[in-house]
Amino acid sequence: MTITLVHVTAEQLNQRREELLGMLHFDEAELRRRAAEDHTASPDEREIYNELVEIDFLLGK
Repeated sequence: MTITLVHVTAEQLNQRREELLGMLHFDEAELRRRAAEDHTASPDEREIYNELVEIDFLLGK
């Protein structure tokens, strides 16, 4: 089994974060409310939310 490591910079992570937020028709607070509190996020919104959570983890937020 081969393991592949992917190296990304904080700048790349922040850029991806901005791209994801640009896909939404509302702000990040609304996404977090829909995904984490109300559980009314669409599958696409949930996918964006999950990726934002992963990025925030990698950035140490």
